[in-house]
Amino acid sequence: YVLTLWVTGARVAPKLSSENIKNLAPSALCHLGTHIGAVLSLGAGAVSFTHIVKASEPVVSAVLSALFLKQVLPLPVYLSLLPVIGGVGLASLKELSFSWMAFGTAMLSNVASASRAILSKTVMSGKPLGENLTPLNLYAVLTMISFTLLLPMSLFVETPAQISKAWSNAVASGTSPQELVQMVSLSGLFYYLYNEVAFLALSEVAPITHAVGNTIKRVVIIIASVLVFQNPLSSLGALGSFIAIAGTLLYSIAKNKYM
Repeated sequence: YVLTLWVTGARVAPKLSSENIKNLAPSALCHLGTHIGAVLSLGAGAVSFTHIVKASEPVVSAVLSALFLKQVLPLPVYLSLLPVIGGVGLASLKELSFSWMAFGTAMLSNVASASRAILSKTVMSGKPLGENLTPLNLYAVLTMISFTLLLPMSLFVETPAQISKAWSNAVASGTSPQELVQMVSLSGLFYYLYNEVAFLALSEVAPITHAVGNTIKRVVIIIASVLVFQNPLSSLGALGSFIAIAGTLLYSIAKNKYM
């Protein structure tokens, strides 16, 4: 997608030196961890549970922002994040599809995502790295570096023979090759476009605010997953989800009042 934009001139391509790429590598590694953690969690548990856990990202972002960006917020703002922690814990306590694998990898994704946001925010707020490194181009470059880092490990864990077997099993189950190509392509395109827009937003707001926006997005995903995939959700899990999401509203109110 983005290569087409660069080649056709629809978007000005970035010009990076090897030193620039080296400086972006840590952020790209966090970028990679964000997506690996999320995908593993989705595979180990219900879609709704993964996003309930990932709703705690503002808490992780607040801690890392204080440690690395020295952005210490007023105490009421930090206290407003407690419902998020409590809600996630409550939802996890009686979650019908709970597994430590799903919980752990979702939290890994949270830490990596918050770290990526902070590192990328530092890059975008500091001296330009290379030429034409806009937020959209920065996301594209990070994705390409991440792909380069992931490919050898991916082929080691899932060999071409295993991939071919999985493809054949999917076709044997009734899905045509054309449908598989279409679903994989559209899924990848929409996921890329979503993250591209999210990165554009990140260039305009603080990392914690960006994380809160992500949390609100998860409300829609949780509801949709329960309705579409019929994922089981206990009454305690639903209550915990509501408390976690309500915590993001408290954070926004506290932030506007005290900052």
